[in-house]
Amino acid sequence: MWRLSLKNVWSRKGRLLLTALAIIAGTAFLSGVFIFTNTMQSSFDSMFADAYRNVDAVVRSSDTIKGEVGETNRNRIDAGLLDAVRAIPGVTSAGPIVQGPATITVRAKVIGTDGPPKFGANFDDAPTSPFRLVEGTAPQAGQVVIDRGSAKDGSIQVGDTLQVSTNQGTKDFVVSGIVSFAGNDSSLGATWALFDLATAQQFVTGEPGKLDGITVRGDGSTSDAELATRVAGALTGRHVEVKTGAEITKENQDQVAKVLNIITVAFSVFALISLFVGSFIIYNVFSISAAQRTQENALLRAVGASRSQVTRSMFVEALVVGIGGSLLGCVAGIGLAFGIMKLMSSLGFLNNPTLSLEPSGFLITLIVGVLVTLVCAIAPAIRAGRVPPLAAMRDVATDRSDVSRRRLVGGVATLVAAVLCIVAGLGGRTTFLGLGTGLLFITLIVLGPLLAGPFVRLCTPLMARIRPVAGAIAGRNAARNPKRTALTAGALAIVVALFIGVATLGSSAKATVGDTFRQAFVSDYTVTSKGGGGGSSILLPPTLAADLEAAKVGTVMAVAGVPIEIDGSRVGAIAIDGAVAATMMTGPFRAGGFAGLTPQTVVISVQESEERQLGMGDTLNVKLVDGSIHPLRIVGLYDRKQLGAVFIDRQLVAGTSNPVFQIGVWINTDGSAASQQAMQAVVDRYPTAKLFSRDDFIASRTKSVDGFLNLIYGLLGMSMFIAIVGIVITLLLAVYERRRELGLVRAVGMTRRQVRSSVLWESLVTALIGVALGIALGVALGWIIVVALRDQGLSSFRLPVGTIVVAAVGALVLAAVASFLPARRAAKADILQAIATT
Repeated sequence: MWRLSLKNVWSRKGRLLLTALAIIAGTAFLSGVFIFTNTMQSSFDSMFADAYRNVDAVVRSSDTIKGEVGETNRNRIDAGLLDAVRAIPGVTSAGPIVQGPATITVRAKVIGTDGPPKFGANFDDAPTSPFRLVEGTAPQAGQVVIDRGSAKDGSIQVGDTLQVSTNQGTKDFVVSGIVSFAGNDSSLGATWALFDLATAQQFVTGEPGKLDGITVRGDGSTSDAELATRVAGALTGRHVEVKTGAEITKENQDQVAKVLNIITVAFSVFALISLFVGSFIIYNVFSISAAQRTQENALLRAVGASRSQVTRSMFVEALVVGIGGSLLGCVAGIGLAFGIMKLMSSLGFLNNPTLSLEPSGFLITLIVGVLVTLVCAIAPAIRAGRVPPLAAMRDVATDRSDVSRRRLVGGVATLVAAVLCIVAGLGGRTTFLGLGTGLLFITLIVLGPLLAGPFVRLCTPLMARIRPVAGAIAGRNAARNPKRTALTAGALAIVVALFIGVATLGSSAKATVGDTFRQAFVSDYTVTSKGGGGGSSILLPPTLAADLEAAKVGTVMAVAGVPIEIDGSRVGAIAIDGAVAATMMTGPFRAGGFAGLTPQTVVISVQESEERQLGMGDTLNVKLVDGSIHPLRIVGLYDRKQLGAVFIDRQLVAGTSNPVFQIGVWINTDGSAASQQAMQAVVDRYPTAKLFSRDDFIASRTKSVDGFLNLIYGLLGMSMFIAIVGIVITLLLAVYERRRELGLVRAVGMTRRQVRSSVLWESLVTALIGVALGIALGVALGWIIVVALRDQGLSSFRLPVGTIVVAAVGALVLAAVASFLPARRAAKADILQAIATT
C-alpha cells in the first residue's frame, strides 16, 4: 500500500500541486516571519557587538525610571567624573557620551523616515567610539558631522549647510565631516548629528557640565569585570553604576530581542491565520479526492484491502503533500524575507543585511505545515476507509449535508455557546471572549453547508434571468455539493470577516479620536511635528511655544509627554500649563479641573483613579529620573483616558534632567489675518513643524489610524490570496469531476462561451456566499472588539460602510479572475470522449 500511495500521488501531479499551493502560501508566510526576525536580530546583535568591541566598561547614572514600553530613562552624571575615571589605574582612555534627540533637515526635507530614532551626540574619535570619519574633519563650534546614511539620503556633502532641531531649538550648522557607524552607513536606519562636546552639552541636552555616560578602555592588565569593579569602587557614592562592555552589548541586544519577539508573535498570528484559511482548502481537496476515488477505493476493498490500509494510503498522500508543500514554503519564505529586507534597505531602515537562516525556524515551519495537512486529511481518510466494496458499482455519491439534522443541532448549539461565552467575556471574563469568538468561526464551518444550498437556490433564478443557460447550470452545480461550496466560501468568509472586523475597529477608533479632540479641545490652531506629534521620531523643539508667545499670536499652550513613575509603576504623563489648559481643554471632568493644576498637584483620569483606588484630595507619589519623589495632590478627575492617564504641570520638570518630548502646541487667536501670518512666520522658522487649523488637525489625527489599518490589511493579503487560490482549486477539481458531463452538454449544443460563463457564475455565487457570511461575521467581530475595548477609551462604534462595499466588490472581482483558468479548461472538454464513455 505504501508504494501504491506514492504512485497515486505521482500519477496526479496536478492535484498534488493544487493541494500544495495552499500549504506553500501559509508556510511561506510563517517561514518568512522567522527569517525576517532572525535577520533583524542578527543585524542588531552584530551592530552592538561592533559598536562596543573596544569598550571594556561603561559608567552611567544609577538613577532611572522605566518608560511605558519598557525603555529606560536615565539621569545624567557630572562631567567631572571623566577626569576621575581617567586617573584610575589600568584605564588607558575614557570617552564622554552626550546623547539626545535631534532631527536633521536640509532644504526643508527631514532626513530619515519617521520611525527609526534620530540622535544628536558628541563626536569622539577615541578607540571606544563606534564612529569613524570617512570624509572631512572633526566638528568645531558651528559645525556638525553626520552619518553616511543621512548624507546619502539628503545628498549632503562636506561644506553644505543644514539645520538640526533639538529640545533647545533649531540652528544652522556647516557639515565638516561624514562618519560611518561600526563600519556601516548608520545604525540600522537611525540618523546622527555629531558635535563637539561643548556644543552637544549645550545644544543637544541643554545641560552643560553633564554627561550621559563614560566609555572606558583598559590597558589589558585586568579582565573587563575586574576593571569595572575597580572603577565602581573608585566612584562609590556618586550615584553611578559600571557595566562591562559585554554586559552593555547584551543589554542592548536583549532589549531589541524583546521587541522582535513581539513582532514575531504578531506576524506569526497572521501566518497561522493564513494556514487556518488554507486548511479549508486542504480539507476540501482531500474530500474531493476521496469522493472522486470512491470506486477506486471500493475496488481496493473488493480485492482484499482493509479499511485501515485505505485510510493509511490517504494519510501517506497527505504526509507527502505536507512535507513537499512545507519545504517549498520554506524556500518561498526565503524569497519573501529577501524582498522585505530589500524594501527596508531602500527605505533606509537596514544596510543590506545578510539573511540569517536559522534551522529552528525551518523546523517549526515544517512541523506546523505537516501537522495542518495531516489534521485536514483525517476526516477524508476515515471516510475513504469506510467505503464498502459494493460502492464500486455506483457512479456518483450524493452530498446530503444541506439537510443534515445533526449538523443543524450541532451548529445551533455551537452558536448558543458562542453567544454565552461572548456575553460572559464582555461582562469581565476576558478568557471567555476569545473562546466565544473562536466558536463563532466554528459555527460558520458547521452551519455553512446548511446555508449554502438555500442561498444558491435563492440566487439561481436571478442568475438564470441574466444568463438563462449558464446561470441555471451554475446554480445547479453549486447546489450539487453544498458542503464543498460552503467550505470554499468559508475560507473567503473568514478573510472578509477579519478585514471587516479590523476595518470596524479602525473606523470606531477614528470616530473616537475625532470625538475626543472635538469635545476636549477648543483651540483654533495646532502645531505638531511633521511626523504627527506624539510617538513620532521627528522632534518638535519646545522653544517653538516661547517664540509663538513672543510673537503675540494669542493664547499658547505647549503639550509634552513626560516619563514618570507613580508608586513604582511607569506612566507616561502629559505636561501642560494648568491655567492655560483651563481655557483650552474642556475635560469632561467628574470633579475638579485643570485650573487647580500646579507643580504640587496632579489631574488624573477616572479610570486611573479607580485602578489606584484614589480620589480627590488623595496623594500620588511621582518619581522623576533624578530619583526625586514628589507627592502631588489630586485636584481633577476627567472621563477621557484617551487624552492621557496623568496630567502634571510643566514647571514640575522644568530645569530637571527628566526627558520631555514635545507633542504639540495649541493656539487660540483673535482670528485676524495678521495673527495667522505671524503664526505661520514663526512655524516656518522650524523645519520640523507643521501648522494645522482645528479641523485639519482632527482630520490628521483620525488619518493616523490608517497606517495601522494598512499594515493589517497587508498581513491579511496572504490569507486572501489563499482563499482565492481555494476557489481556483475547487473549480478545477469540479471541472475534472464533470469532464464527461461538460462534454455531453457541449454535444447537445452548449457553446464554449456558455460553458465558461457557467463556471464564472459558479465562482461568483460561491464568493457571494463567502462575502455574505464574512460581512455578518465581520460586523459581529468588530462590535465585540469595540465593546471589549470600551474601558480602554474606545467609546464610539462606527460601521465602515465604504470598506465593506470595497471588500465585497473586491472579493467578487477576484473570484471572477479566479474562474478564468477553470472556465477555460471546462470549455475545452472533449465531446467525443464524453460520448464514448457514456
